[in-house]
Amino acid sequence: MKNRDRKSSAGFIFVGALLIVVFGVGLATSRNPGLLLPRYRYDYALESFVRLCAEWWIPAGVIGIPMFLISLILSLYRESKADRQNR
Repeated sequence: MKNRDRKSSAGFIFVGALLIVVFGVGLATSRNPGLLLPRYRYDYALESFVRLCAEWWIPAGVIGIPMFLISLILSLYRESKADRQNR
Protein backbone atom coordinates (compact mmCIF):
# COMPACT_ATOMS: atom_id res chain seq x y z
CA MET A 1 0.00 0.00 0.00
CA LYS A 2 2.92 2.36 0.61
CA ASN A 3 4.04 2.01 -3.00
CA ARG A 4 0.60 2.99 -4.27
CA ASP A 5 0.60 6.18 -2.16
CA ARG A 6 3.98 7.22 -3.51
CA LYS A 7 2.90 6.65 -7.10
CA SER A 8 -0.28 8.67 -6.68
CA SER A 9 1.53 11.62 -5.12
CA ALA A 10 4.16 11.52 -7.86
CA GLY A 11 1.38 11.62 -10.45
CA PHE A 12 -0.16 14.71 -8.87
CA ILE A 13 3.25 16.38 -8.70
CA PHE A 14 3.84 15.63 -12.39
CA VAL A 15 0.41 16.94 -13.45
CA GLY A 16 0.92 20.06 -11.34
CA ALA A 17 4.33 20.67 -12.93
CA LEU A 18 2.87 20.19 -16.40
CA LEU A 19 0.12 22.70 -15.67
CA ILE A 20 2.73 25.15 -14.38
CA VAL A 21 4.59 24.81 -17.70
CA VAL A 22 1.34 25.53 -19.58
CA PHE A 23 0.82 28.54 -17.30
CA GLY A 24 4.32 29.88 -17.91
CA VAL A 25 4.21 29.46 -21.68
CA GLY A 26 0.71 30.95 -21.84
CA LEU A 27 1.68 33.92 -19.71
CA ALA A 28 4.78 34.60 -21.78
CA THR A 29 2.97 34.32 -25.11
CA SER A 30 0.01 36.39 -23.98
CA ARG A 31 2.38 39.30 -23.39
CA ASN A 32 4.45 38.68 -26.55
CA PRO A 33 2.56 36.49 -29.10
CA GLY A 34 5.56 35.83 -31.35
CA LEU A 35 7.95 34.92 -28.56
CA LEU A 36 8.25 31.16 -29.11
CA LEU A 37 7.29 30.96 -32.77
CA PRO A 38 10.08 30.94 -35.37
CA ARG A 39 10.07 33.90 -37.73
CA TYR A 40 10.80 32.25 -41.10
CA ARG A 41 9.58 28.72 -40.51
CA TYR A 42 6.15 27.24 -39.83
CA ASP A 43 5.82 24.54 -37.16
CA TYR A 44 2.27 23.32 -36.70
CA ALA A 45 2.91 21.37 -33.49
CA LEU A 46 4.64 24.29 -31.77
CA GLU A 47 1.97 26.74 -32.90
CA SER A 48 -0.78 24.43 -31.65
CA PHE A 49 0.93 24.03 -28.27
CA VAL A 50 1.46 27.79 -27.93
CA ARG A 51 -2.16 28.45 -28.90
CA LEU A 52 -3.39 25.89 -26.33
CA CYS A 53 -1.23 27.47 -23.64
CA ALA A 54 -2.41 30.97 -24.56
CA GLU A 55 -6.05 29.92 -24.23
CA TRP A 56 -5.75 27.92 -21.00
CA TRP A 57 -2.99 29.65 -19.03
CA ILE A 58 -5.23 31.16 -16.35
CA PRO A 59 -7.05 27.93 -15.38
CA ALA A 60 -3.78 26.01 -15.64
CA GLY A 61 -2.15 28.39 -13.18
CA VAL A 62 -5.11 28.42 -10.81
CA ILE A 63 -5.20 24.62 -10.71
CA GLY A 64 -1.55 23.72 -11.30
CA ILE A 65 0.31 25.87 -8.79
CA PRO A 66 -1.73 24.84 -5.71
CA MET A 67 -1.84 21.22 -6.89
CA PHE A 68 1.92 21.10 -7.25
CA LEU A 69 2.63 22.82 -3.94
CA ILE A 70 0.12 20.79 -1.91
CA SER A 71 1.27 17.50 -3.44
CA LEU A 72 4.91 18.36 -2.85
CA ILE A 73 4.30 19.36 0.77
CA LEU A 74 2.26 16.21 1.45
CA SER A 75 4.91 14.03 -0.17
CA LEU A 76 7.67 15.62 1.91
CA TYR A 77 5.57 15.25 5.07
CA ARG A 78 4.95 11.55 4.35
CA GLU A 79 8.65 10.97 3.70
CA SER A 80 9.69 12.67 6.92
CA LYS A 81 7.02 10.75 8.84
CA ALA A 82 8.28 7.45 7.36
CA ASP A 83 11.87 8.39 8.25
CA ARG A 84 10.86 9.14 11.84
CA GLN A 85 9.08 5.79 12.12
CA ASN A 86 12.09 3.89 10.76
CA ARG A 87 14.43 5.28 13.44
